[in-house]
Amino acid sequence: MIIDAHCHVGEGVGYSLSPEKLLSQMNSNNVGKAVIVPTDKYLAVYNREGNDYVLSLAKKHPDRFYPMAAANPWYGGKALEELRRSFGEGAVGLKLHPFLQGFRITDEVVYPLIELADELEKPVYFHTGTPISSMPYQLTEVAMRFPKVNFIMGHMAYSDFWNDVENAVNAVKNIFLEISIYYPFLIELMVRRVGADKIMYGSDVPKCFMNLEIEKIMRYVPKNEDREYIFSKTIKNVIKEFANGN
Repeated sequence: MIIDAHCHVGEGVGYSLSPEKLLSQMNSNNVGKAVIVPTDKYLAVYNREGNDYVLSLAKKHPDRFYPMAAANPWYGGKALEELRRSFGEGAVGLKLHPFLQGFRITDEVVYPLIELADELEKPVYFHTGTPISSMPYQLTEVAMRFPKVNFIMGHMAYSDFWNDVENAVNAVKNIFLEISIYYPFLIELMVRRVGADKIMYGSDVPKCFMNLEIEKIMRYVPKNEDREYIFSKTIKNVIKEFANGN
């Protein structure tokens, strides 16, 4: 079974995807489960509304959708309260987007949210690849500060920082790569350089095509054992809800 580590659902600015269309794509591509996150404006500003939406979809489709909550760290105590509420309602992790939310990965303003994720054993997904706010070595610095937190390097720092990814990941034990958008030959390279057990499949629909993201792995990752990690085993090791067999 394939688990998709990163899908946007709902109405965004310039893109949208309904839950019905997402389920249809999943069924067509043998994707059994998907981590769903709010769209851009809900990541940046309307956190509670976005979180309520993905949480409600997960309650309607508990065997298919797994919600990841958004919280903008600039909301301070309100962000912390909203994140705790969302975790209590079933969110499986925290999605942060430094570029949209207006901070650098290493800014201390985000530490309270990561500390809560640490306390509740939830992973933290960082959008990466946008200078100067979200680059690989910045995530390494934070991962060293919070060694018990599983960090997901979203989009594997697409596209200009691929040459930093290998050293950034291998410097710590708690960074994992989500590879949506990325060039196929670099996925092949990272399987060899960091190991398939550090890599997870994500589609980033509707901004990317689910079937294309799967095809890249099928063509450029020849070993079935490596594919198994990328399509399901790695994310099961990172998100406890999957590790517990849900």
